[in-house]
Amino acid sequence: MVGERYFAARERLLACVGDIRRLGEEIQLAEGGEGDEPSGLRELSRPLRVVALGEVNAGKSTLLSALAGAEICEIGPLPTTQRTIHYRYGSAEKEVEGKDGWLHVSKRHEFLRRVELIDTPGSNSGWREVVLADIGKFSKADLILMVFPSGNTWTAATWDLLSAVDDEALDRVLLVVQQADEKSAEDLRVIEGHMRELSVKKVGRELPILTMAAGLALEAKISPETARKGWSASRFSTFEDFFTREVCDSVAKRYVFDRTCQEATRLLRRIEDALDRQRRGMDDDGWFLAGLEREADELRELVVADADRTLVKLREPYEALVAQVGRALAGRLGPMRTFIGLLFGDRSATILEAQLAEKLQDMMADFSRQDAARLLNECEGHWGEVRPRVIERMGMDPGEAVTSGEAREGVIDHSVEETSKALPGLLQQLRLRGSLDGPLRSRNRRLKGMATLLFLLLIGAGVCGTLGVEPIATWLLLTAGGMALMSLLVTWVSGRRVVSDAKQRLMDSEAQVERAVRPFYIESVRDLFGAYSNGLIGVRRQLADRQADLAPQAEKWDALYLRLKMIEQELEEG
Repeated sequence: MVGERYFAARERLLACVGDIRRLGEEIQLAEGGEGDEPSGLRELSRPLRVVALGEVNAGKSTLLSALAGAEICEIGPLPTTQRTIHYRYGSAEKEVEGKDGWLHVSKRHEFLRRVELIDTPGSNSGWREVVLADIGKFSKADLILMVFPSGNTWTAATWDLLSAVDDEALDRVLLVVQQADEKSAEDLRVIEGHMRELSVKKVGRELPILTMAAGLALEAKISPETARKGWSASRFSTFEDFFTREVCDSVAKRYVFDRTCQEATRLLRRIEDALDRQRRGMDDDGWFLAGLEREADELRELVVADADRTLVKLREPYEALVAQVGRALAGRLGPMRTFIGLLFGDRSATILEAQLAEKLQDMMADFSRQDAARLLNECEGHWGEVRPRVIERMGMDPGEAVTSGEAREGVIDHSVEETSKALPGLLQQLRLRGSLDGPLRSRNRRLKGMATLLFLLLIGAGVCGTLGVEPIATWLLLTAGGMALMSLLVTWVSGRRVVSDAKQRLMDSEAQVERAVRPFYIESVRDLFGAYSNGLIGVRRQLADRQADLAPQAEKWDALYLRLKMIEQELEEG
């Protein structure tokens, strides 16, 4: 195919530029003031245009079809082209009336992807004025074919058309003598000499001239096995060589290639700068996030440093708890319960310690719940400042704080659970049962002795009364009554002493409560802030994803740069 090397290079360059532009879109590169599309790319992307001008039956349609290698244009023994027809590629074959008066015909033929053909009415037909009016449009074609039949190369109508062509466009004009198979070689030499003279006379310069038989060439291309000899006689290969050399490999096309390569290189540089900016921006975003993480860490450490003052809040509920334990112990050391305990065994210490454990559990749960809610409010206040800064700086919305909403209760419950781990160690330090066992046993022994003596006195009084020894019986009863009063007094006094001592020991352990809870409280604070920091971790993951996306984009850039340089090198070597 004509211009194979040109079209192959063009397709490679267009594919490369297309990939470069897609990479620019991928990184959201804004247009850079070069218009909707770079001029070099726009020029390179459009198909070449070849227009054929000449008188009726000069063989214009046959010549264009032979160039395409198929019957693109309508061909017949009678004039068939009565208006300008523009043949172009289309996925569906159709004809469209253009506002320019042309008939635009779309055909599914691969050649038309590369070269569009413009067939015109005869220069000596009734459409002559229309052709002359469009000569400015024809002058923009990549190749202007002035077609003469070999039997009438001096026709004035075609030469007048040539005179109307712009001076700049004359560089793209080729004089074609069609139906050359009807003339001898000598006749063709004479014709060429005559046309050179007319060319100089009409346009002031000698234009290139080729003689050929396009009909033979078209037949050979359509039926190569049966028309091989006709191809040689058609001299059409000379025209294809001319097309390749003077159109495809022309200085103008080379300039378009160079300009497109320069535009692609500039676009690559802009993409490289954008990637560098993104990379630097992401590095800055990383430092920005690190600063936010430091803020969260500093907020956490302030809370940890303030732990002792926070734990002071435990004193008031602890003192109330001690008072409750004292009242419960006093109730169990009353006369009736003491008497029952003497008969069936005293479990006051065990029961009191169980009650103490339950009340301590409730106390620490209430404290942890309130304090965790306070800290979460502080975190949400901090997040209220962080979120707009992240949106403004990084262009991403981290959303609500991860410790808000439904997650809030889970964080609070975890803080309660973590602080409650202090309870077993705290109970061991308070040792309420151990501190009560000794005094209660001593008290019970004393009261048991008094109760035994009281029973003996009553028994003695009964015996004496039975024997009729009234004075002794009376004395024993009075003594028993005194002993009973003394037992009640001892019960009350010893009970108050045990309660007072127990409360004092518990109050003396107030500082131990704070020390026992402190490490577990600090751990719960760290866990709470760890949960809060997960919001920033989510932002950092998004940043990491962006940074990961840059790696393949940078690899694409490297590959595209090498592709473009290889294409440039091939063009220079060509």
